[in-house]
Amino acid sequence: MLYRIASIPIVGFYNGSGQYHGFNKKAQVHTDTIKRSINLISKDRVNAISHVYNLSNKIDDYIFPIARAVTADVANSNADLFSHNELTRFSPEHKCQVFETFRSCPLHIEHAAADPKSARGFIVDSFYIQDNPKDRHVINLIAMDTTKDPPLANALLNQEISTYSMGCVCAAVQCSYCNKKATTDRDLCEHLMFHKNSTINGQKIHEKCLGVEFQELSVVGDPADVTAQTQYILKAASREENQLRQHYSVLSSLVSEKDRKEIARYFSANINRLPDAMLRLGDKIL
Repeated sequence: MLYRIASIPIVGFYNGSGQYHGFNKKAQVHTDTIKRSINLISKDRVNAISHVYNLSNKIDDYIFPIARAVTADVANSNADLFSHNELTRFSPEHKCQVFETFRSCPLHIEHAAADPKSARGFIVDSFYIQDNPKDRHVINLIAMDTTKDPPLANALLNQEISTYSMGCVCAAVQCSYCNKKATTDRDLCEHLMFHKNSTINGQKIHEKCLGVEFQELSVVGDPADVTAQTQYILKAASREENQLRQHYSVLSSLVSEKDRKEIARYFSANINRLPDAMLRLGDKIL
């Protein structure tokens, strides 16, 4: 199995009163269909999911962001391509079409998905939009628990955070240049190993994802300020629910700004492998 991630945009959201707020005016969102999905969420489903993901069992505690998750037949920024045939393929393992494996997946922070109970929400429904054959894509309706992480909810509502990242596993990937298939990263051809997203003989190198199963969706921060981003990730990962606050940087009196950012990058890269005690320590000193 190969694990792949890719950034995706939020195009709008529904609030608890059912009002739609669009961020991207050009985005194609079937608002009536999506609103019906919200109205059809059963109390039993929310209750069952809330126990696993440690979320509120009250539907009024949620907001409903909408994310354009995957564009068919177009390589994303990580040079991964999900074909129309793959997204619409029926998966006998999951008893649904591949794009529908998004349903009920958790919403996490920066792919720190090892603990299901750290989820901030879940995917209510997934839709395959194919009105325009040149722009077929997957739209996800997400339920985000505002009581579990109020700062994150406010950041989403205020558009301070506007990017998600989807995570999936692939049974195999196929090189666009030599057509070789690989089932592990060690089996990748030299084109995908060393030249992915580059151009060889006028051909852009990407990989075609096969045997796809979508597993989670993550909120991602602005990478421009690594330290600020890491502070937010640490706060979220340690499950602090109070409002974000400014911290005096203990490290600033001990090490240079360059070293401080290097430490912040380490915390960010190892967020899902660090114990909660280390996350709390990082949150205090960065």
